[in-house]
Amino acid sequence: MPLPLLPVIAGGLATSFAFLTKHPIVTKMLIFSTFVGFLTFAIGFIKDFVSPYIVTNSFMAVASYFGLLDGLSLYITIVVAGWGMKQVLAFVRA
Repeated sequence: MPLPLLPVIAGGLATSFAFLTKHPIVTKMLIFSTFVGFLTFAIGFIKDFVSPYIVTNSFMAVASYFGLLDGLSLYITIVVAGWGMKQVLAFVRA
């Protein structure tokens, strides 16, 4: 006889989902995870788009030999991480 319990279970789940989506912390978590996912997708897309041009350039072989690409990678990582933390703190504060 589990069939009569299905509407009760569905109603309970709908009520709890409605309550959770109105809670500000849960809403912030949903928005933040979407934002981080989109940011990850955008960075990956740009990296895949630019990568063939960097690999075929002969100047990049010289830059890699002198460590310029490692320095540039470190700089970009620090800038993106700092910007990301600034966004997280501003989002939590709001």
